[in-house]
Amino acid sequence: MNSLSLLIGDEHGVTPVCAYDGDIVTTEQLEQTLENLIAQANGEEVVVFTDLLGGSINNSAAKVLMRHRHVFVVAGVNMTLLLEFLLCEEESTDAAITYATNAARESIVFINTLITQPSADLQGESHDQISAH
Repeated sequence: MNSLSLLIGDEHGVTPVCAYDGDIVTTEQLEQTLENLIAQANGEEVVVFTDLLGGSINNSAAKVLMRHRHVFVVAGVNMTLLLEFLLCEEESTDAAITYATNAARESIVFINTLITQPSADLQGESHDQISAH
């Protein structure tokens, strides 16, 4: 959360939920916490970002999703995904999620393959050219 606030400020609307740490130690407690956050949104759309597809946190979020039409669940969160979603200017939440997940997917790069490519002269090329692959 500190990195997110540093990059885009404190008014990002993200509420972190730390599962299996502190007060949330069971899936039932996690689901209740998510239900409480959804209730606080007063019918507004809620996007839940989880770490691993098929993990217990993602599965709990998916259970909650089934009970609410205005909840979206996205697995595989990383900083690029969060930033792209929060800064996206798409009209609908579906479109914003699609845009952000595509951007995050494209930002995952195996740097070694860029360095070993004959055309990538790290001394002569700018970092922008290298990261554009």
